[in-house]
Order: sequence, then C-alpha cells, then structure tokens
Amino acid sequence: MIKKVLKKLIPKTTLSKYSKFRIDMRNAKIINDGYALDSEKFKSYSASFDLDSKEKLQSYLIKEYHAVEKGLALPAPRIGFGVARIRKLIVNLNFYIDQYGIDEVATDTIAVLEEYKTFDTENNPNENPIIKEVNSIVTKFNDLATSNLAGGGGTKVINKSEIEKAVDFDFEFFFKSRHSIRDFSEVPVDIAEVEAAVDLAKFTPSVCNRQAWKAYIVKPENTALKEKLLSNQNGNKGFGERISSLIVVTGKLSHFFAYERNQVFIDGGMFAMSIVLALHSKGLGTCCLNLSYTAERNKIFDGLMDFDADTVPIMYIAVGNLKDSFRVANSNRKEKQEILRLY
Repeated sequence: MIKKVLKKLIPKTTLSKYSKFRIDMRNAKIINDGYALDSEKFKSYSASFDLDSKEKLQSYLIKEYHAVEKGLALPAPRIGFGVARIRKLIVNLNFYIDQYGIDEVATDTIAVLEEYKTFDTENNPNENPIIKEVNSIVTKFNDLATSNLAGGGGTKVINKSEIEKAVDFDFEFFFKSRHSIRDFSEVPVDIAEVEAAVDLAKFTPSVCNRQAWKAYIVKPENTALKEKLLSNQNGNKGFGERISSLIVVTGKLSHFFAYERNQVFIDGGMFAMSIVLALHSKGLGTCCLNLSYTAERNKIFDGLMDFDADTVPIMYIAVGNLKDSFRVANSNRKEKQEILRLY
C-alpha cells in the first residue's frame, strides 16, 4: 500500500533514476565479488609464489624447457644461448627428480637438454660452462631411470609436403558447416568417439605447451550428474534433457604465473574449440554452454563434481547424435570489415 502511494507521489523520472541506481549497484557488486574471488583463487592456486606442488613444478619445467626448444627451433639459434635459464631449469629438475622420481616431464626435459648439448657441441667453438651441469643431470637421470620412457622434448623436422597433404580438403566448407545444435537425436552417442575427440584436442597450442586444461566427460547413462550440472547453467533450457553426453571443460590455475592471470581462459577456450571441431569431424552435434558465473554460482560449481582445487570453469559442451534434419539458429556473422583491420 505504501509503495503504491509513494509511486504516485514521486516523479517518474526520479523513480527511473532510482531503479537504474539499484541495477547499477547490483552489477557493481557482481563485478567486485567476481574480481575478488578470481584474485583469491589465483593467488591461492597459481604458481606465482611457490613451486610447492608437483603440478606447479611440472608447469615450471615445461615452461622453461619449452623456451629452450623454441630457441633451438629458430632459423639461426644463437650460440651459447640461455645459460642462466638452463642452470635454473637444471636446479629445479634436480629437485623434481628427488621429490617425484622419473616421469614423462622429467624425460622430456632431459631430451631438450641433450639436444641443447648436441647443438652446442656442434656449433660452439668455446667451452660452454653449462654443459658440465647438463652432463651431470643427464647422468643422474640415466642412473635412476628404470624404464625406457621416450622423451618427446626437443625439435623435429617437418616437410612442407606433409602440411599440404594434411590440408587437402575443403576446410572452409567444414568450418562453416558447424552449428550450435539444440535438437539432438535420441540415439546415445558412442562415448569412445567423444573420448577420441578430446584426445585429438590435446594438440591445441597452449602457452609454453603447458596444456593447463582438463575435460570431464559425463556418459549418456549418467543422467543424475548431467541434470545436476545443467541445473547450474541457464543456457540449456528447452533442450537439456536431449543432451546425450556433457563435457565439462576446465582450466587449471597451478600451471600459471603472476603475469598470466587471463591465460587459463585463453588456453581453455582454445582447447574447448578444438574439442568442438574434433566432434564435428566425427559427425557429432555440439552446443557450447556458457559458464561465466557470478562469484556465488562459481562456488556452487566447485562443489558439483570432484574437481581439482585449482580448477576454473571454461564451458560445458553438449554432445549428441544428429537427426536426419533439424533446425538451427541463423547466427548471422559480422562483416569482415567490422572485425578486421589491415596495417
């Protein structure tokens, strides 16, 4: 009753300004709470301060050996490059082996160091002080290695003809034929095909090859978990029950350092797009579902599954088999001149 009286007494322009003020204050709170949560989580779980976990150390080793790989892959690598960086890499590799033993990351790091040594031996007329330290860590590695892990670190030669063969198909048609699908067949997807698509997507480029992502695939028969996950996402109304498999794409903060606060979303988004295209190549339909949450909804997300503590949400990908015919949104695209500038 009082509200009705006040509405009659107060000018409409004043009410309109007050309404906008309330909306603005609510949105400011959402923004501030979101920034605070992001900051707290990044400080807690990123590798910005200490390399105090296996994953953080792995990320450091991968970042640093990849820097050496890039140096070796240049058209004319500088003789004797990276001595200080390689010395620090060896110190941390030593610690990693002492703490966690020999694994793929250690093996890849050793492979890069050995290629660096080969390059230096063949091209450096002077004695490089780091080579003795390389020899020492390689000896330690060989003494401890109990299995023949194939080191994937270093460089390799690619022939132009290989690339030309790989792209000998109508990529433009393939790319333009992908749509966000919300009307799936009732036939459950073959989960092995979904797994294979995620396995393909691991070849997505990432900052210093750190691959700071993880995908959780929910099987078609696990309807309870699907419903639980979808209940915390607003974009699946009207078709959520038709989703056969759901992929939860996440990023991992422990792989990043102080200056990389946005990188988890960049790399995670690229990984997600690769999954979508890989699924499309297998004739499966997909729809990307937004996980840009408020701080409150983000905390709910953290408790939906047994996620790693350093996890941040990237997106859900709804997956289903295609019907013989179905309708999709036109999703008209901007003109080239609106998104492109030439200099």
